[in-house]
Amino acid sequence: MNRPIGVSIVVVLIVLSAVFDLIVGTWLMIAAFGTAPGLTDHLGNAIEVSGFYLFINGALSVILGLMYFWLTKMTLIGSATARTIIIMLAGINLFFGFFRLPFGWGIIVVSLVIILMVSTKSAKAYFTQTA
Repeated sequence: MNRPIGVSIVVVLIVLSAVFDLIVGTWLMIAAFGTAPGLTDHLGNAIEVSGFYLFINGALSVILGLMYFWLTKMTLIGSATARTIIIMLAGINLFFGFFRLPFGWGIIVVSLVIILMVSTKSAKAYFTQTA
């Protein structure tokens, strides 16, 4: 069965998220060993953060990025498990996007688009195909 265009778009979004998580995770782990570990928020305020906290968050982000690459592979082969995981992660991102308002609107919209794309009739048929 041919892959629906909506599933292909979801694959691209998953790969972009994986690359972003790997870059940010690596950056956080490197920043953890700086002389004065800290971050700057969106308003330009400096925030002091412990190096251990930065390193753990960076490591978890790298692990999540690697999991997204695994999810990409599962999505490309049409695994029903991948569809379930995609809907679950999009739902979690949607929920936590509300806690980041007004900056969470982007993730809320993307999560809704992903849920709608993998819930179409053609996507459901693609994810339930037999090997």
